[in-house]
Amino acid sequence: MNPARAKLATDEAPVAPLRHLPGMDLAFARCATRVARHARPLLLANHAVLLSMTSSTGDDRARLTTRYWDARCALAAPAPIVSGDALLRRLAALEEAAKLLLADLIRRWPANALPPAVGIVTDGGGVAFSSDHPSPLSPNWLAQHQAGLCPTTALLPFSSGGAWSRLIAPGVGAFIH
Repeated sequence: MNPARAKLATDEAPVAPLRHLPGMDLAFARCATRVARHARPLLLANHAVLLSMTSSTGDDRARLTTRYWDARCALAAPAPIVSGDALLRRLAALEEAAKLLLADLIRRWPANALPPAVGIVTDGGGVAFSSDHPSPLSPNWLAQHQAGLCPTTALLPFSSGGAWSRLIAPGVGAFIH
């Protein structure tokens, strides 16, 4: 299917297809799985449906920026985490897995086209990134993906009933070629 020519049977705007990253190895897939697994309790605690983690590409020591989106697709403020809380351990484990995943993604980018920041997004089931619009911190990042303007690349497949699938393609009908 040619995404540029895809039309929906419902005459809605085409939704950018989900791509898959070539050359993924088992270690990379396991890392993406850990990201999704550690994100689940944080998503629940923050009443969020999506979580993104973004890293600056210019500074290896830069702290990851974590963002949450609620069911209305609005950025949600993170719940406070107290020292010794189980969520703090989950966040640390999530950050460790996300740093490894993002470092691998950044290494795959051509040096002359490296963006200032690269991020991943998860709904606790799947994990993806967007090479066309790599920083979830960018204004209207989610809206551009919802509108089908930017394809995403699956690092871990999303469930068809998961939050990402519902937000990105609500009410999508069959494609007509």
